[in-house]
Amino acid sequence: MPKPLCTIVMKAQLDITHNILDQFAAQLNINSEQKQLHLNSQIGKGSIRFTELPNQLELYHFNFNLAVPFEIESQNPRNSDWLLININLSEKEVKKKVNDQDISFQKYLPSGMLFYTPETEIFSVSPPNVPFSIVLIRFHRSLIEQYQSQHLNRINKTISAVIYEDLDFNSERLLEKCLLTDVSEMLLHAYLLEFLGLFFQKLQYREIDTNYENIHPSDLKSLFLASSYLRNPFEKTIPSIDDLSKMAGMGVTKFNNCFKQVFGTTPLQYNLRIKMEHARDQLIRKQASPSEISYQLGYSHPSKFTSAFKKQFGVPPSEV
Repeated sequence: MPKPLCTIVMKAQLDITHNILDQFAAQLNINSEQKQLHLNSQIGKGSIRFTELPNQLELYHFNFNLAVPFEIESQNPRNSDWLLININLSEKEVKKKVNDQDISFQKYLPSGMLFYTPETEIFSVSPPNVPFSIVLIRFHRSLIEQYQSQHLNRINKTISAVIYEDLDFNSERLLEKCLLTDVSEMLLHAYLLEFLGLFFQKLQYREIDTNYENIHPSDLKSLFLASSYLRNPFEKTIPSIDDLSKMAGMGVTKFNNCFKQVFGTTPLQYNLRIKMEHARDQLIRKQASPSEISYQLGYSHPSKFTSAFKKQFGVPPSEV
């Protein structure tokens, strides 16, 4: 007697050193057509689209709504020459276990992008009946060597580290252009190279006043615990750096260094980023006026909110 659909769990194991679409097609027993894989009804609705570009640069777009839970284990081996950026464009968070540590991976959090360096192992479960939009950018080290070899030093520093970055306004717009079905491959290649340029510029900013720490898994868990106190955009009083450091069981200097190493920004900037992303989302959805949002976020006057918003996105709230 067949199992009820709700008890079925789909599973896949991925190796970042090989083509992602081919691995899904083989493990799900689905034929890909014109570099696109369509899910069958047992798994859910949606597709995986793959585009191969010059210089060993690849783009994958996962757009799906699953009928069953989907467990994915992926790894980038120690000796790998491949790198991958995983971007969550969904409105919902994705729960992942990265090198045995639980994280929340979400578009409007500073952990909206995850960088798979060598020695990265990731486990995730995508729940059913939730729409997801995930972008993967896979590229070879030779691409960095060809364009900007100095970035290899940054990659070498981050090997075996867990690296997250925020999906900023400009980077998100570039990805939106990449995902247009009528975009030419020449333009797509240009957009992706620009995206990578912005991404590595973020890694470059990490090196300013940052001493790279050998972060122990227990320290990483403590960092995520401390960061959870900064994720509520409506929280008007956030803990001080001293209090956050104590929560993480670290000294202030180590806490600041580790926080910036993992999240690419300071704790206060992390909190501000979440507030501004929430505000932008509310404005795009026309759910509140700039004045209403400014008071929701604890600003004493709308002009102060306008100033912070313009500094973050380059335009005032009224132009969103």
